[in-house]
Amino acid sequence: MPKLVHTCDGKFLGEINLDEGSWLIGRHPDCDIRVDDSTVSGKHALVTANPSAYMEGLLDIHIEDKGSTNGTIVNGKKIKRHMMKHGEVAHIGSHEFALVDEGTRGFETTTVILPDS
Repeated sequence: MPKLVHTCDGKFLGEINLDEGSWLIGRHPDCDIRVDDSTVSGKHALVTANPSAYMEGLLDIHIEDKGSTNGTIVNGKKIKRHMMKHGEVAHIGSHEFALVDEGTRGFETTTVILPDS
């Protein structure tokens, strides 16, 4: 099962198991993943996990910036929406969310060409 590993300043803060569904990240009390950090917007980013359109039994994990002030960064670039792969890290304020997906780990050396989303 894929999961997000949540760290801040090198300190482990928790793991979020990703079944099919969505998780809102931000400072607002209604967020699924609440982050107490002034550089994080109230409703900063949305993580979604949906059945893969290309690989049976796997989930496609997307992260989408929800119009935050400071942006959501993956691979050193601000993103609006990004399909995350095993090992990628989303930076939200001073917090990091690394995707660990053992089910796709072997794909790191395989080229899979997907249409633009």
